[in-house]
Formats: sequence, structure tokens, C-alpha cells
Amino acid sequence: MESEKIKIQLDFLSGPIWPNYLEKDTFKKITGVKVIDDDLQLGELNRKVCDLYSSYYEFDSHDMPCWFNYEQQFKDRFIIRDLLQKIVNRLNEINDGSYVVEPFALNYYNELCTKDTYEDLNKK
Repeated sequence: MESEKIKIQLDFLSGPIWPNYLEKDTFKKITGVKVIDDDLQLGELNRKVCDLYSSYYEFDSHDMPCWFNYEQQFKDRFIIRDLLQKIVNRLNEINDGSYVVEPFALNYYNELCTKDTYEDLNKK
């Protein structure tokens, strides 16, 4: 049996633990991996990151229907990086061998945390 891939990535109104399926009776977002879906600590961390990351989206702002606040994201980079690290650590701690963690968002935030200013993001 092939291991489920649990991706750590970010999107509007979605927690960083993917895949996100809707449970058919409750419409609760789940991964389909029971040990993950039943973990209260992961649920709380997932919601915290979802709420913070989703707050960067502004609607009818800056003369655009949807605008992403990169400056605020940059200011919060250490907070999100630390929360993502806690998620990955917890996933590794409870891993029963049925999944593999792919920490895409954590890798991105680790890189983001090496930058001194928002303007450094565009420098190579």
C-alpha cells in the first residue's frame, strides 16, 4: 500500500494540512488519514495558520477585487514559520507509517525568514 502524501501548503480558507476533503455528512475538512483527522492539537494549529494566512487576502482593496497583503505576510513570517514547524513536528510524532509529509509551505517560510526586508524578496 502506497503512503498518503500530506502536503503542507497554504491557500485562502484552507489549513496548511492537505489534502483537504469534505467529510460527506458534516462537511468538515479532513485528510482521510484518521490519526491526523482525530488529532486535536493538529486541528488547532491548522486553524490558527488558516486564519492568519487568510487574513492577508483583502477584497475590494487597492483598486482590485482581491489583493494579497505581502507586506503583512512578511511581518508575520516568523509566526507562521513557527506554527508550520509545530505542525510538521506533530505530524512526524504521530505518524503511523501511513503517510509522508511534504512540507512545501514550511520550506518557503524558512527561506522567507532569511530575508531582512520585504524588498529583499525580489533580489536573487
